[in-house]
Amino acid sequence: MKYRIGLVAKLLGISPEGLRLYERDGILESRREENGSGYRYYERLDITALLRARSYQKYGFSLKETESLINTDDVEQVMAGYADRRRQLAREIAHKQRMLDYLDKISEILHRLPDELWQIRRETRPGLYRFEFMEGDRLILEPEAYGDFQRWVSMAPFTFPAQRNDWQALKEGRDHSFSALGLLEEDAGALEVREEGLVQYLPPCPCLYTVVRISRENASCVHYLNHLLQFVDREGIRVTGDPVARTFLSLNKRDDYTRYRQIWLPVEE
Repeated sequence: MKYRIGLVAKLLGISPEGLRLYERDGILESRREENGSGYRYYERLDITALLRARSYQKYGFSLKETESLINTDDVEQVMAGYADRRRQLAREIAHKQRMLDYLDKISEILHRLPDELWQIRRETRPGLYRFEFMEGDRLILEPEAYGDFQRWVSMAPFTFPAQRNDWQALKEGRDHSFSALGLLEEDAGALEVREEGLVQYLPPCPCLYTVVRISRENASCVHYLNHLLQFVDREGIRVTGDPVARTFLSLNKRDDYTRYRQIWLPVEE
């Protein structure tokens, strides 16, 4: 039985151009009618081959890999292809699960936001990695570091804006800040990140913790960290490092550009 290309395209939900792509990659082979009409057609086995090809693509095999699997007569080659794709799928599933867990944790932070905003408490800062790239508004990366930085950008959503503020400058009423991408230690292992080059590791340590809301009106840390500075002075607490922030939410970029940050200020235990 002969099936014209238009019918096969409608039957399987594939455009005629898509079918021609399968032909160019060696997965299908159309024939032309002998009555002089020039119409191309497929036979039953072409349709079943196309169904198999679609299954391979749903697994994530490329067109080149699909062609190789369909046209081989080596079962061992097919089994090896399946095993390799299974490993890739397992990695992708693990990555998606980590992403789901990460999204749940961010949602928990948002649920707690009304109770934690501007409040101060003691807690242990989680271990995190930082890749600093700006001092104030000045880019401090050299061109040879752009590739490493791009890798960090590609690890979103696990990487996040991670501000560091010079505590001594803050005490003097100055905003001396460093912008970075941050990554929690619990995510670093799966993403194969370690301390090297421009990547700095900050181990867990006792901190004062607060959540702040930043807008155009209080964009300087001199303003949005003032409550923390006053708390330290009032309680006589000894600060042991610079405050490090994690921006977990940004809103209203066109108008006020509101940002919410977790702040950890290292202090003596």
